Order: sequence, then C-alpha cells, then structure tokens
Amino acid sequence: MLLAACGGGAAAGPTPRAVDLTTIADADLVAAVLDECHRPLRGRLDRIAAIVGLPGGDEVRLFAELPDKLRALDATGSWLLLHDEVRRLGGDDTQPVAAADADRVRRLRTLLDGALLGPLHRARGCRRIGPVEWELPQPDGSTARVALRPGTLLPDRVVGGHGEVRCVDYLRTSTTWMVQRAALDGLGECTLQFVVDDLAWAPDFFTAGPRDAVAPASGATTRLAAATGEARSPVPFVVDAAATNWVVVADPGTWPARCERYAPLHAELLRQDQQVAGFPILWQEDDAAWLAAPFRRRPEGPAFRPPTGWTIRAVPAGRWLVVYPPEGDFAARRADGERRLREALPALRLTARGAVITQPFLHLQEGEPPVDKLAAPVLRMSLPVQ
Repeated sequence: MLLAACGGGAAAGPTPRAVDLTTIADADLVAAVLDECHRPLRGRLDRIAAIVGLPGGDEVRLFAELPDKLRALDATGSWLLLHDEVRRLGGDDTQPVAAADADRVRRLRTLLDGALLGPLHRARGCRRIGPVEWELPQPDGSTARVALRPGTLLPDRVVGGHGEVRCVDYLRTSTTWMVQRAALDGLGECTLQFVVDDLAWAPDFFTAGPRDAVAPASGATTRLAAATGEARSPVPFVVDAAATNWVVVADPGTWPARCERYAPLHAELLRQDQQVAGFPILWQEDDAAWLAAPFRRRPEGPAFRPPTGWTIRAVPAGRWLVVYPPEGDFAARRADGERRLREALPALRLTARGAVITQPFLHLQEGEPPVDKLAAPVLRMSLPVQ
C-alpha cells in the first residue's frame, strides 16, 4: 500500500535533486522522470484507490483503473465513470446523473490521472517543445504534455485532453516523489492520499447494477477488501478478509512514540517491496498493548525477510466484524467501537475469535498526527468472528 498524505507548502518540504535538463535526450526524458518519482511503483499505478480532499473540506474516495474507469464515493452518493460516460449508482437502479455531478466525476478522474503522472506512464514517445516542456504521444492517438519544475525532474504541470493538472506539492518518501496537492480548473486545489496500489479489481467492479449499493446492510458481507471502499458504517457489518501478516511491536502508548516506532517498520516494508495492507493496527492482548504494520507479499514479488529481532504474526483469512464509530476523539471512538462490536455479536449470531483491533486512518510514518485529526479521527474497528 502506498501512502501519501496532506502536507504543508512545497517550500517546507525537502529539496529535489538538481538536474540539468538540457543534457537529457528526448528519448530518455520520460524514463528519467518516472525513475525519479515512481521507480519502485512503475507498472502498478494504473489501478489505484485514493482519497481526494476538496477545497471545501469534503472528501471523495476514488477507485480507478486509469485512464478511463473510475468509481467515486462520497457522503452524497456513488458514481461510475466508464470512458467519459458517468452514471450514478443506487441500491437497485442506475439513476440519471446531474450534469454538474458528471462534470465533477470526470474532473476527479483527470486530477487523479495527472497527479499519478498517467500520461508519462502511458507515453509512446517524447518531443521537447520548450526549455522545460515536452509532448507525449498517447496510445489513443492524442498528445499530452508535461512541464517540469526548472532544474528538476519533478513535473510542474501535466496536460492531457481533459485538462491541465498543476502539481502543487510533493511528498518525499524514501524511494518516491508523490504528488500530495494538485489543482485543476473546476475543482481547485485538492489534497491526495493514495491508499492502495497494485489492485486486482473484481470482474464486475466497474459495472453498474443492483450490487452497487453505497452501504452494506447490517450483517452483510462486503464484496471488496476493507481498504478499497467499504462504507464507514456506524452499524457493524461483516467482511471477508484475505490472509495477511503483521509486524508486531509493543505499543508505547503516545502518538510521538508510536510514530517513532512505526516509521522504520513501514520503511522496511517498502524497501523490501511488500504491499502495505492497511493503516497501523493497535490492540490489547495478554494484558499488554501492541502496535502492528500489516503487509502482504506481492504476487510474484519477493518474500519478506524480517530483520533480526522482528516479530511477524501470520493472520489467516477469515470473517471480521467491522464498525466505524461516528463521534468523539480517539479514546472515545475506540471505546464506543468496541462496545458496538460486542453488542452486535449475539444479534448476528457470531462468536468472537480474537481481540478487537483499532486502525486509525493516520499516516504514522510521517510524524505525529495533527491535533484536529486526533480530535475526530476516522477509526476502523474490527473483530475476528466465526
């Protein structure tokens, strides 16, 4: 899982590597940019899940097979884009979509594709047209453009047939430069969090139909993995989870210490090309508090080799009862979520088979979460059941 979070202005971030762009041949430009920005992720960013923060404070969750398939989910509903056609998804019917909503979904697709440098990943050639600008022929016969920040390999603007995406700010990880703020006319300046990469969608995921309900009913089993778009329901529901592994350490109990302990776990998983399989996990067991970084081996990818002294827990596939407590700070939501899960067990005729785990939607590898995030964090609470 690739994580990118909202952050401060570009001036506050790390300085990109200086590059003399006049020495790079046209034939080498695209590869140079993608190696600089996305080297360990090349070939895996066309299927992506993301959270887009809009200028007004609303969030939209996107699930895409770029460049022309997208599902968008927000507090008002769910939409499906196939090529340029947009449909609103309902519980049983495909409903007409307002022109303004269709335009917004198309712009969200353009924003996501541009921020992920999609036209560079798909480029079939490259021709310089200015000191820092190049044309990029695309597989469909159209031509896109990229303009780089002077003296660097970081894109400043990515222009395609659907609009110009301005790359406002980047997140520097140990191996990548990921756009974390981008702007597009009609949307404004948005934040982006890339939650999952290298996805394999269900065959009918981008198909409209009666299965496309926005939220699962109480006790229903979701059709998607938890990280790929389940509704944040305050009513407990059941999901089928794939097997995973956890890197387990003692929970130090404070956010600064948790960040300090979690960051090297996350960095090592990325270094060994593992798929980070969700947000950090907190739970209590055997009279102790624990913190874990979940991960999976990628298909055809390398096996993880734990450093000396690391503890790895294998978590088998199975059913989990899930809830999103709706109100309060971290402690209040954690207590409320556990209560809701425990109370739902008899009603759903389920038996717990382990401890309640808490996954705050926080990027601990980036440092202590902001005060406002901790005052009202999104928590995913879950309990293994049978």
